[in-house]
Formats: sequence, C-alpha cells, structure tokens
Amino acid sequence: MSEVRDEFRRGWRVVLAAGVGVGCGISLQQYVGSLFVKALQADLGWTRGQIAQAQGAALAALFVAPVLGWLIDKVGVRPVAMVSIVLLAAVYAALAAMPPSLGAFYGLFALLVILGSGTGPIGYTRAVNTWFEKGRGLSLGLTLTGVSLVAALSAPLLNFVITHHGWRGGYATLAGLSLLVALPTVFVALWERPRWLARRGAAEGEIAAATRVSQVGLTAGQALKTGRFWILAMAILLATAGLTGVISQLQPILTDQGLDARVAGWLVALLAVSVALGRIVVGWAVDRFWAPVPAAIALVLPALGVGLLAIGHGQWPLAVLAVLLIGAAQGGEVDVAAFFVARYFGMRSYGAVYALIGVAISLGVPIGAIGFGALYDHDGGYGRALAIAAAGFVASGALILLMGRYPQWTTPEEKA
Repeated sequence: MSEVRDEFRRGWRVVLAAGVGVGCGISLQQYVGSLFVKALQADLGWTRGQIAQAQGAALAALFVAPVLGWLIDKVGVRPVAMVSIVLLAAVYAALAAMPPSLGAFYGLFALLVILGSGTGPIGYTRAVNTWFEKGRGLSLGLTLTGVSLVAALSAPLLNFVITHHGWRGGYATLAGLSLLVALPTVFVALWERPRWLARRGAAEGEIAAATRVSQVGLTAGQALKTGRFWILAMAILLATAGLTGVISQLQPILTDQGLDARVAGWLVALLAVSVALGRIVVGWAVDRFWAPVPAAIALVLPALGVGLLAIGHGQWPLAVLAVLLIGAAQGGEVDVAAFFVARYFGMRSYGAVYALIGVAISLGVPIGAIGFGALYDHDGGYGRALAIAAAGFVASGALILLMGRYPQWTTPEEKA
C-alpha cells in the first residue's frame, strides 16, 4: 500500500489533468449526445434513425486510430492532445453554425472523430500508465471518471441551454468546455513521467527506471498474433455496441415511457455519476484481484439494467436502478481496455495496441447507435434492440474470463 501511496503522491496532478482532458474531450459526446436528439428532430424534422446514423462517423477512427497511436508513442501525449483539443472545439463551433443539412451533419461528425480523437482515452491513459504500476487500475479508474463527472455537471447545463437556446447553443457550449477548461489544464499539468523527469533534470538512473516501464511488452504486430488480443477486442466491441445503443437513445427511451424531459435529463446526469463510481470500484478491484473477474461482473451488470428499462414503463425507481447498473458497465468498459492493454501487452507500443483495440470500439459505436435508431424506426419501440444489447453484455463478460494469466515482461535489452 505504501508503494501505491507513493505513486499517487507523485502522479496525482497527471491523473487530474488527464481526467479533465478526457472529460471535456470527444468521449463526452457519448454521454450527452442523447440530449440533442429531440431538439434536432423537432427543429429540423429528421428521424431518430437519421440522427443516429451520424454515429457511423466513428468508423473514421478505423483509419485514424492506428496513426494516432503511433504518433502518441513517437512524439508524446501532450502535444497531440493540445492540438486535438483546439480542433475539437473548432468542429463543435461548426456544428453550432451548420446549415439544416443531413450531409453537413454527417460530415461534421466525421471531422469530430478524425480531428478530435487525440482527446480520447488513448493518449491520456498512456500518460497515467507511465506514473503508476501498483495502483494502475485505480489511477486509470480515477482518470476516466473525468468523463463521468464532466457529464454529470454538464448534462443539466446542456439540457437548460438546449431548452432555451436550441441545439446550436448546446454545441457552442461544448466548444467552450474544450477551449476554456481542457486546454489550459492539459498545458499546465499533463506529462508522461520520463519526459517530466528529463525536463526537471532528474538523475540518469531515475530517468532510466521510468523509461524502462515504457519499453517492455509486445509490438503491435506481435499483439495482433495473440488470441488474447482478439478476445479482448471482441469483448470490448460487444460491450461498446450495447452501451452506445442504450446511452445514445437514453433520454428518448425514458421520455417515451412517460418520464418528464427534465427528469430524464437528471437521469442522464445520474448515469454519469454511476459510471464514475463503477470506474473507481473496478479500478480498485483489478489492482487487487485477477482482473478478468471484476471486469466480467461489470460487463454483465447492464444486462439487468437493460431488462429493467424494458419493463419499467415510466416508473422512475426502476429507471434509476437501470441507469445505475448500465453506468457500472460503462465504468468498467474503458477501464478494461486501458488496464488490460497495459497489463497483457505492456507499454512498449501501448498507443498502437490501444488504438487497434480502439478499432473494436469504433465498430461498436455505429453498430449500437445506428442499430438502436434503425430498430426503433422499424419497430416503433426499443424492445428488440434492448434484448439484443442484453445478450451482447452477457457474451462480453464471458469472453473476458478467457484472458488467462498475466505475462511477465522484460525489455529487449534484458532479453539479449
């Protein structure tokens, strides 16, 4: 425990900066996107299925993520994150000013993914991983609660802005979060440990010890040849598809069942809080137990939450419990990706390997979001979509249990 305390004493500023950065980054869209659905539908006459198709832009990450991962490994997290924050804000500003055209909407969402991917978890979790080893799970959990906390604080604000100033005001607010909150925080406090020590003029032995952590593990090509990589990728894809589908339509699901829009907005905020709690608990647990067990529990819980959504019929106690269970899974999903990549594949090519896992996330997002929207348009309800999502959650939890023992790493020099 003393080692964990020492790590947090050294690295808490980086955890805070990474949490703010990822919280105000592109990941926030997944939490608050449902707040824009009915406003866009009412103002522009688009169907929910048409609006959901914008999530197909996540497929652009299939091409962006590998390049981004390589770039982060080569030039560092901080410069990539700062440039991407500015570009993300520019795209949000363009969304606020866009013409009433589905083509423009889809094109801007594609740019959101392409230019804003550097504000996602890939870089921020790499920075945190360089500061932590014994407390890696908890530190990653705390970092990724940034999205949850920012979403919890911003969802009521965005709901108010959209209600009184329309969806354009909502996108302008998201641009402001990027420029006024994320950018200065990352500039001041986000550093990878070896780069920080070198900047401070630390002793060569201390720099070498910190650098060793970033040199152990598999290359991206080696990781692709392992069964573990494909097990993890499939588990993440199934969980992402289900979670994205549910969360992207959460406010419409709740209001269709008779809940007031304001209450539904607060439940979206509650989702973010439950995600934060899930991330802290899962992060703590994977540091202390064989990680696939707590990860599997977290990934299966939303099957119960989805079932409660299906039978809730506007009963807010059931809606609250459903949101809490779904949030616990969302809290575990990204933690699973970040922790498992570092633990099972090492830090040598962390950015590249995480980016390849990110391809599974990029496939899961449009499958879930577009699938839910299309099934709603076809069925006139969400029952079949919720049942498919529940099955996917159970399969995801079962797969993660197949990851096996943790490997022991040596550097290429030590092997020689």
